[in-house]
Amino acid sequence: MKKIIKKYIKSIIIIGILLVICDFLSALPPYIVKKVVDIDFTKEDIHTILFFICIYTAVHLGRVIFKYIRDVLINTTICKILKDIRKMLFDKILNFKMSTFNKYNSSELYTRLTSDVNNLFKLFFGFLYKILSNILYIAFMIIMMFVANVNLALIGAITVIIISLIVYKFTKILGRLDNEILKKRDREHKEFSELYNKSKLTYLFKLQGKNINKMNNLFYSELKIRRKYIFIYHFPYWVIAMIQAIGMYVIIYYALNINTAISLGSIYLVLYYTKECKNPLEEICNQLEELQTCINSYKRIKILLNETDEENIDKGNYIENLNRRYRISKCINEIR
Repeated sequence: MKKIIKKYIKSIIIIGILLVICDFLSALPPYIVKKVVDIDFTKEDIHTILFFICIYTAVHLGRVIFKYIRDVLINTTICKILKDIRKMLFDKILNFKMSTFNKYNSSELYTRLTSDVNNLFKLFFGFLYKILSNILYIAFMIIMMFVANVNLALIGAITVIIISLIVYKFTKILGRLDNEILKKRDREHKEFSELYNKSKLTYLFKLQGKNINKMNNLFYSELKIRRKYIFIYHFPYWVIAMIQAIGMYVIIYYALNINTAISLGSIYLVLYYTKECKNPLEEICNQLEELQTCINSYKRIKILLNETDEENIDKGNYIENLNRRYRISKCINEIR
């Protein structure tokens, strides 16, 4: 995996730079609005207002252009990386010794080559870069808050940090549960594969009822974990909403009762960013289930690629030689 990453390191660096540019441009428009709100229209002329309007338009246009370039480059790079991973994984499996093949059943190897590799595409293109983008977006919003007003920014930043810690805590819990679900699913695939291959024995000894109960127990065991997962997955939403509401109330109270010298534009900016931080955090929460599944797929592919007991396939017989021996043997039998 490290060799593949090094192969595309330049593209990855360019993608990182584009992520920073796009998120900075996404966080900038409210700051421009703050500047417009703080303008004293009795003293400033129309040229200043037109200047900010042009800047605001240019920022949105630049964000659209850079976002398009970023998405095209990410899609192209990830497709190339996954092509190399799939080729490396397939070559690795073909060179396994029989002792290594015995460690994995056919359904596991098929899952690694198909759904797990597809999950890697979702991991890199669908989730990982979006989560990184959201984190950068939140960081830029916090920086803009401190530029506007330090005291209000401290209240807003504390609110965002508390929400982020809650998201992080529940992410770890969901990761452990998702790993248990994957183990249960692998066991189900293994049992089903064995039952399918032994279907004749099932009918011969009338084991249908026993096998059905066995699979139902496995399904029910996974269902209990999934119920727990669903409860913990939806629990943080109301907690996040309550903490955000409290933080915004404190910001307004401080600006209107304690430090009345704060400008209206600064109040607007901090309130907007504090409220806006909820959207990327909720997006991260919405992607937790798929993200954990994709990360576990990556770990399972990595384990497969780290198998070291390779077999020297040159010691075997090429199929052309086997065909030639068969033809010679057939000619001898005809002569006889």
